[in-house]
Amino acid sequence: MPRLADRRARIELLRAAEVIFTERGLTAARVEDITERAGVSKGAFYLHFQSKDDCFKQIVETFVARLAGCVEPPPMLMEEGEKGSLNEYFKRVHAHDIEVLEFCWQNRALLKMMQAGGGGAPYAYLIDEFAQRVERQVESTIRYATDIGLYRRDLDPSVIAALISGAFDRLVRKLIDAPSRPDIPAWCAQVLQLFAQGLLAPEARAVADRAVTEAAPHSARQAAVDPPASGSRGERRRSRAKPT
Repeated sequence: MPRLADRRARIELLRAAEVIFTERGLTAARVEDITERAGVSKGAFYLHFQSKDDCFKQIVETFVARLAGCVEPPPMLMEEGEKGSLNEYFKRVHAHDIEVLEFCWQNRALLKMMQAGGGGAPYAYLIDEFAQRVERQVESTIRYATDIGLYRRDLDPSVIAALISGAFDRLVRKLIDAPSRPDIPAWCAQVLQLFAQGLLAPEARAVADRAVTEAAPHSARQAAVDPPASGSRGERRRSRAKPT
């Protein structure tokens, strides 16, 4: 009677394999190292995976799926016909960007391996496919924001999406190569400030400086435009109004 796969053993093997792969690289890692760390037999390994490369591929595919869920764009705060808060929208974007970069930082060893092709196996293409998916998501978000009057109508959404997704790709590479954990919230605040100033429609730009700066932590405010120290009641009312 054929031996049945054990879901718990598979999970332990995957966890052990990820540690061994990130510590030693795919080429130097051995199946024996993985099974010893997982506390299972070599036979159990081959019950779940065809080879060491197959195990690594499953780890990568699972990671990419988790990353895809993480980078799903945050819900647009301002629906057409509603009076949304630009400040709240920027807070959501800022929090979302932090979440993505935090995830990448926590998984930086695996990301390095994937970008290097797994130390011998060509898995970097999965990152390329993922990057294309992200670019399409960004373009869809930009088109929606343009339709409701938040972003400028004189810009090509496909070009802007390529620019933004490319910038974040380089930012992630910088992040995972950092010798120590950088100030991720400050990074995200600076990116948000930069793109907000260029993308916002004139009506929205009038209140953007205040919104972006309020979304940033104290350590990042030096990178943003300082908001007015005080304002009139009318100015505060306009800062909460939805751009048209």
